[in-house]
Amino acid sequence: MKSKREYKTLDRMVYFSIIEKIKSGELKPNEHLTEERLAKELDVSRSPIRKAITALVSEGILDYRTYSGVVVRDSMIDSAKYAQLLEVIEVFIDATIQKMKKNKTQLDIDAFRNYIASMDRSSYLQNMEDYIFNQHQFFFRILKYDPNPYYYENVKRTFFTINNFSMETVVKQGSEDKRDLTVKKFTAIADAFEANDYDLANERIQSLFADFALSAFRE
Repeated sequence: MKSKREYKTLDRMVYFSIIEKIKSGELKPNEHLTEERLAKELDVSRSPIRKAITALVSEGILDYRTYSGVVVRDSMIDSAKYAQLLEVIEVFIDATIQKMKKNKTQLDIDAFRNYIASMDRSSYLQNMEDYIFNQHQFFFRILKYDPNPYYYENVKRTFFTINNFSMETVVKQGSEDKRDLTVKKFTAIADAFEANDYDLANERIQSLFADFALSAFRE
């Protein structure tokens, strides 16, 4: 874990410290949390604790319960839960693409291709964090074309949960050849958008998500 000095603010340090405690199993589902306890464990005042807890509640990682106060939610993601979350993301992307098709939305194809190029470069450098980041940015770019901010915010929250709480056996990026194939599939999606073939783009996205889900169940 980083030292306090490596975080821009104390509440961010507390925020990520709580996440790490949940991921490591130190904090278990339904466990009760108090500001006093966290302040003592992390050697900080209650103010950053309060801010971090508020942020984690809004993201569904912690929960406020009557008579119990703040408790840890069961956030860890196995293969089945991962597949369910991908279905949620698909619903919002599908709805956005249907609106794009109806409105004949003109897309910034170069922006999509820039994300793909960054994905390809990150794969070659084996920078998996950046590789995943650019995958998500590709989908966020689609959702930004929808005037309903609820779509973007919910998918952003879902990806956050996947990134931080997926079990190690769930989200696999595979070999470089496998990643190259994934990059080609993203390119095919961008090609369909460039041709204004929204249905084909949507079909290719659904196929890509099916691949992601299937990969989670493989040993």
